[in-house]
Amino acid sequence: MNDSAGNEPDNLKSPEKGDIGKNKLDEGRRRLPINVVANITWIAVNALVLGWYTPFLINKLGVASYGLIPLTNSLIQYANLITQSFNSAVSRYLTISLVNDDWKGANKTFNSALVGLLIIACLLLPLVVLFSIYSPAMINVLPGSENQARILVLFTGFAFLITTFANSFAVSSFAYHRFDMRLFVNISALASQIICVVALFHFFTPNLWQAGVAVLLYSLTFLFGHIAVWRKLTPGLKINIKLFQTNLLKKMSSFSSWVAINQAGSLLFLNIDLVVANVIFGATIGGRYGAVLVLSTVLRSMAGTILGVLSPIVMTLYAKQEIQKLVKLIKFSVKFLGLAMALPIGLLCGFAKPILYLWLGPEFVDLSVLLILLVSHLTVNLSITPLFYLNIATDSVRLPGIVSLISGVTNVVLAVSLASIPNLGYLGIAMAGAIVLTVKNSIFTPIYGARTLNIPWWTFYPSTVSGMIGSVLVGVGSYYLTGILNLDAWGEIFLVSLCIFLVYSLYAYFLALSKSDRNLVRNEIGYRLSFLTHSPKI
Repeated sequence: MNDSAGNEPDNLKSPEKGDIGKNKLDEGRRRLPINVVANITWIAVNALVLGWYTPFLINKLGVASYGLIPLTNSLIQYANLITQSFNSAVSRYLTISLVNDDWKGANKTFNSALVGLLIIACLLLPLVVLFSIYSPAMINVLPGSENQARILVLFTGFAFLITTFANSFAVSSFAYHRFDMRLFVNISALASQIICVVALFHFFTPNLWQAGVAVLLYSLTFLFGHIAVWRKLTPGLKINIKLFQTNLLKKMSSFSSWVAINQAGSLLFLNIDLVVANVIFGATIGGRYGAVLVLSTVLRSMAGTILGVLSPIVMTLYAKQEIQKLVKLIKFSVKFLGLAMALPIGLLCGFAKPILYLWLGPEFVDLSVLLILLVSHLTVNLSITPLFYLNIATDSVRLPGIVSLISGVTNVVLAVSLASIPNLGYLGIAMAGAIVLTVKNSIFTPIYGARTLNIPWWTFYPSTVSGMIGSVLVGVGSYYLTGILNLDAWGEIFLVSLCIFLVYSLYAYFLALSKSDRNLVRNEIGYRLSFLTHSPKI
């Protein structure tokens, strides 16, 4: 709690002490239905936009030039690991302060974080400029488009720095479970990007620099949107550089350094594919690989968005030391996420050929095996995502960071080795990621998660089984239907998928979920309905 309230400066006091800051866990529970709807809406909007945006860019720019856009984003993510890890530390300490109504500590954390991010931005800015200048010498670029590539990299780098700074203000909506506000900011930023690209392509000859301008506009909209939300939700947080604490910055930096190591390893899984494909096979194959990789990215985004509402609740439960509730929540979340993701993963695997044919064109149908390799393993590797939040909440990030980095380096070596085998080629890149990531997340992650809470090592394993079975059933069933039905229209795929969904729902609810799980679902639905009819103002 705050030190001697009578001696606090006015701008460090809670605007309504004892009202906004109390009952954060119950507040998060009450707001969960709205947050789930907000996140599902963002999943749908993001998937629809990406589904249209990828073939739009390929048609306007060509597959080789388009490939530079996801490749540039992948390369920028290696700088982003520094800032993302720092923001993870900020989110942890700031959320705990806000949960306990410690506005004085929250202001110190917030302002120390702002200074830290400004320092990071100043250090990264010259690296972004240098990378943009020499990017044509580092990646395969079509002859004559070198300057276009430089501008794309430069603007994407600027956008990354702006978005990083914006995330400091986004912590407020995270801590107060206001995912509806985050949805509004995200959709506004995405709309500004799409409108900008369409307008520039209409009035000028389509080029890569225009995509860079659109990304920059996205980041600016994202920044100003979250500043507005920050001012509304946390008027008790003030920008005051005098509150900067060197020791607090060091504390957050120490925590974030291990998170950065963990994310570095993750990036060697998630973002190395396009680099290896571009360097070994050239811009055209790299572009084709990047187009299919979008579907894997969408699935990962879906999982992250579904569980976005979970992270602040995990932080709150751990801050209150309600460990039994925390374990129950993590186990249910692992099972629920596995079951939820098994359906789209199985459908993408079974309908790989007709989906690629209708989405990108007949020239991409031969990449159906690549699509299956990229997404089939995600049932396992996405279902354990809740355990990552547990590591951050319990400050158990050192060993996972080391294991993740070692696994990432192993993935790079294996990807290059398998890609060099003639009969595998670019399929070897996807195969390497699937093998190494699955080994790491099926052995180390659940065991270490149990260890952090001093519970039996096998605690989280049973929760992963139902999702794996579900994805196999959906995948085999949809593949069988592809062989006996002529699926040559989106409407037909939708109707068949709907039938599969109805059958799968029966499996998920009556067979995959235990009696206690079903009771939990029914109780929570009843609680949500009660909240929706008596919704308090926040």
